Amino acid sequence: MRVLVTNDDGFDAPGLTVLARAFAEAGHEVIVVAPLEEASGAGAGVGPLHVMGGGIQVETVALPGLEGIRSLGADALPALIVITACLGAFGPPPDLVAAGINPGRNVGRAVLHSGTVGAALTAVQFGLKGLATSIQTGSVPSAFESADGAHTHYDTAAAIAVALAAHLEAAPARTVLNLNVPNLPLDRVLGVRRARLATTGLIRAAGADDGGPRVRLDLGFREPAEDDESDEALTGLGWAVVTPLASVSEDQRPEVGAVVAAAVASASRNLSAVRGTFS
Repeated sequence: MRVLVTNDDGFDAPGLTVLARAFAEAGHEVIVVAPLEEASGAGAGVGPLHVMGGGIQVETVALPGLEGIRSLGADALPALIVITACLGAFGPPPDLVAAGINPGRNVGRAVLHSGTVGAALTAVQFGLKGLATSIQTGSVPSAFESADGAHTHYDTAAAIAVALAAHLEAAPARTVLNLNVPNLPLDRVLGVRRARLATTGLIRAAGADDGGPRVRLDLGFREPAEDDESDEALTGLGWAVVTPLASVSEDQRPEVGAVVAAAVASASRNLSAVRGTFS
C-alpha cells in the first residue's frame, strides 16, 4: 500500500518517525507529510483557508531514521495535509492515511477534538482508509497524558498498527480504525481487543478563577467503573484496543427524524405566510 504518515505533534515528533519506519520496513510505500508546528487538538479543522494566499508552505525535512523516505513539513493542520495529499499534491494519492503515534491516548469523546483522529477521518472524504494510533504516556495513566520524559514504547504501538494495516488493506473503503495502546513492551501487552468509546472526555470541568478573567480547566480521564469495557478502561488495564469510527454521517434515528419532519413542516408554513405578505 501507499501510506501517508502524518500527525498532529509536528514533523519532529518521535512517534511519527517510529510509525513511518515501521510501515516502510513492512514493505509499504511511505510518504511523510506532517505539520511544521504542533497542532494538537485541531480535530479535523483546516484553518482559515481565506487567508492562506491560495496555498500552504511545504518544505523537505531530514528526519533521522527515515533516510530514503520522502519527508515533508507543511504549514498546515493535519486534516488539510490529508486533503492536499489525497488530491495529489505529493504524488499519487495514498491508499491509507496513518496518523500518529500520538503521545497520550485518544479515547472516548476526546476523539472529536484529536488532530490525530481528525487526520484519519478526513481520508473518508476521498473513499480511503484511515488508522489513528495513540499510546498512553508514562508507566501509568496520568491525570493529563502528555509527553512527560518517561520512556514511551512507540515501537509497541507501531508494531500493532502495522499488523492492523494488513487487514485494512482488504477492508471496505472508508474504514477508519482508532488504535490506543498501553505504554508497555510488546510482550507485556495483554492482547488486542475491540472497545467501545468511553462516555468521558478529556476536559472534566471548567470554571473561572475568582477575581480574574482566566477560565481554569480540569484535564484528565475519570476512574472507570470496575465492569467498564471502554477504550479508556481497557487500555488502563494493559490491553491494546481498536474502535472503528465513522466520519460525518446523517443521523438516521427515527426520533430525530420525527423532530426534523415537524420542524420542516412548520418552517414551510411560516415561509409561505411570510411570502404572502409580499405578494
